[in-house]
Amino acid sequence: MRIGLFCTYENPDQDYASAYAQQTELVQRVEQLGFEEAWIAEHHFNPQAASPACLPIIAHLAGRTSVIRLGSAAVLLPLHNPITVAEEAATVDILCGGRFELGVAKGGPFPLQNRHFRVAKEEAQGRLLEALDLIEALLAGGPVTFKGSYFMAEGVELVPRPVQPRLPIHMATATPDTVALAAARGHGLMAAPPFPLAGLRENVARYRAAAPAVDRKLTLIRFLHLAPTRAQAVEEARALLAPFVERMRATTADARPDWTPWFELDRMIADSLIGTEGDVVGKLADLERDLAPRTLVLKPLAPSFAKRLADLDAFAARIRPQLAVAA
Repeated sequence: MRIGLFCTYENPDQDYASAYAQQTELVQRVEQLGFEEAWIAEHHFNPQAASPACLPIIAHLAGRTSVIRLGSAAVLLPLHNPITVAEEAATVDILCGGRFELGVAKGGPFPLQNRHFRVAKEEAQGRLLEALDLIEALLAGGPVTFKGSYFMAEGVELVPRPVQPRLPIHMATATPDTVALAAARGHGLMAAPPFPLAGLRENVARYRAAAPAVDRKLTLIRFLHLAPTRAQAVEEARALLAPFVERMRATTADARPDWTPWFELDRMIADSLIGTEGDVVGKLADLERDLAPRTLVLKPLAPSFAKRLADLDAFAARIRPQLAVAA
C-alpha cells in the first residue's frame, strides 16, 4: 500500500503566504519520509482551505520535489474549460517529469461555487462527463472534433503532449454510474475523507466487479490525528471536526439531503485514523483487508503546523514499519 499526503492549504493564521510555504514544506518533508504521493485539493471561496488552483500549485511543487508523485484531488471539471484542463495537465506532467496524476470530480452542491462559476447544480454531472470525454480524446492524440451540450472542439490537437503515454486519471465519486464508468475506462477511484466506509465498500465492490482485470486503483483519503490515548485523540478530533461538520451539514442539507449521513461527527471519527499509534495500526489492517487500497492518503487534522508535522513523522517512523511487518 502506497502512502500519500492530502493538501488543502489550511490557513489558521489568515496568512496565505505562510499557509503555502508550510504546505510546500510538508510535501517536501513527506517525500523525505518515503511517502509516494501528494494530492492537492481544489477548494473555492474558503479562507480555511485556500487551494482554488490545484494545477498551478502542482507546477510549483514539481520544482520543489524530485520523486514523489503529484496529483489533483480533484479538478472540478464542471467549472473549467476541458481544453484548458488538458493543456495544463500535459504541461504539469512535463514540469514534474511524468509524475502527475489527474484526479477529477463533479464538485459538491455548494451555492457560492455554483453561483460564481455560473454552473447550475443540475448541469454538473453532465458537464463532468462531457468534459472528461473531451479531455480523454485530447490526451489520446490527434486532432479532436467534438460537439456536446456544454463543450465543443473543432480540429483541436493537444500541445504540448504529456510525458506519460497514458496520463493516469482518477475519479472522486460516490455515484454508482460514475463508479462503473471509471471501472470501464480503467480510471482510478478516489474517496475523500468524509466518504463513509460502508458506502465505499459497496462502490469498491461495484468497481472491481465491473473491471476485475483492472488494478485495484483505489485512492483512499482519511483524516489522521494521534494522541497518547484514544480518549484524548477523540476529544481533540471532535473539537477540530465539529465546525467542518456543521458547515457541511448546513451547506448541503437542501441540495443533497442524502449526504447528511456523511456529516455525522461520530461516524466520521470512527471512519478516520484517530487514536493512539496502535489504534491506527489496527484500523489500517482493517482497511487493507476490507478495501485493499492502492494508496492511503493522510489528511492531518490539526491546524498547527508543528502537530501536522509530528503526526506525519510518527506515521512514517513507527506506524508504517508495523504495517510492513504485518503484511
